[in-house]
Amino acid sequence: MGFNFDEIVDRSAASCTYSSKWERYSGRFAEFDIDEENSLPMWVADMDFKCIPEVTEALHRRVEHGIFGYSNENTNDVFREAAREWFSRRYGWECPTEWMLYSMGVVTAINNVIQEFTREGEGVIIQSPVYYPFAAGPKNNHRRVVENPLIEENGDYRMDYENLEQLARDPNNTLMILCSPHNPVGRVWKKLELFQVLEICYNNGVMVFCDEIHGDLIMPGQQFCTCGKFPEFYSQMILAHSPSKTFNLAGLTSALLTVPDDQNRKRLAHRIYDINRIPSTQNFGPVAGAAAYNHGDAFVDEVMKYIYGNVEFAREYLAEHLPQIKIVPPQGTYLIWFDFRGTGLQEEEIYRRVLEQARVIGDIGRWFGENGGGFVRFNYACPRAYVNEQLERLSTAF
Repeated sequence: MGFNFDEIVDRSAASCTYSSKWERYSGRFAEFDIDEENSLPMWVADMDFKCIPEVTEALHRRVEHGIFGYSNENTNDVFREAAREWFSRRYGWECPTEWMLYSMGVVTAINNVIQEFTREGEGVIIQSPVYYPFAAGPKNNHRRVVENPLIEENGDYRMDYENLEQLARDPNNTLMILCSPHNPVGRVWKKLELFQVLEICYNNGVMVFCDEIHGDLIMPGQQFCTCGKFPEFYSQMILAHSPSKTFNLAGLTSALLTVPDDQNRKRLAHRIYDINRIPSTQNFGPVAGAAAYNHGDAFVDEVMKYIYGNVEFAREYLAEHLPQIKIVPPQGTYLIWFDFRGTGLQEEEIYRRVLEQARVIGDIGRWFGENGGGFVRFNYACPRAYVNEQLERLSTAF
């Protein structure tokens, strides 16, 4: 079927859909003078496309029942089975449903894993620049953030394995949060790259939380490898997946954690459901997730072609009109890492020109770590008209 990704869907306050991407977000940018009424939001990882009709229909059926009391594990079983088939079909990975735990979200899961598998004062390894909750989780739980910064070379990023090995050898560093594909730099890690990370951590007794929430969002010509393809490291591995980014279902707060090791799975389930008393399921998220995984293949294929077109459109525009601004070529995700360092401006001035003068809202680079300075992350899961408007506004400001 065809999808109209050019359709403009009203998400402003007038729509009464209460989108955090489109309204009441200025507090997140408190140090800047944000004009919400006249700004173009291209920040948080939230698509501006409607979800597939099968998801809407599944939710309608559930709503029409009219009773929304506590749901049981049967809801999760349907969700898990749909995910199992999706993993098999899309990743070539056969994953037993018995390994999967329901979570209210991947960030929630990160905090639960930190609490269960590390102690206060221990180190959690992250690869900056990286999604900022990776640093917030350890800090908020009184752990140390230990950075294994990515190495940037000619607009590309790679991992520093030598530094990672040094950090992993320290017995006080007990967990690594791996972002695969990587947000915000858009790297889709190759099989050998993942093997090296997992082997280093395994040999040094470091648990690895593999955040693969962007694993479906792969640019044409690229191939995603799930960490689930490395059974030799299962005893120290937890994987996280969710339809939230792929199908824009983040507001339904549903994710699945794959924990191959029986003892680790029991520990994490006890932490989530018994100690932290987080609900073990809910009425709508698993229903929507199952429908998305069962019927969403064509959507994912088409939306990534469209997003790739957005990126190419922007690259051509920048080359002609703003050659001092570069795009880090994304291999995956719909989050595009813009490099403003070539403007010769100081970091603060870059952000003020983007947010206040151009009135384009993106995630500022320093949120992702010190090595994100001078960058801004923009969300390209949007109609091309928004990309064109963004570029014209940046052209005026720079």
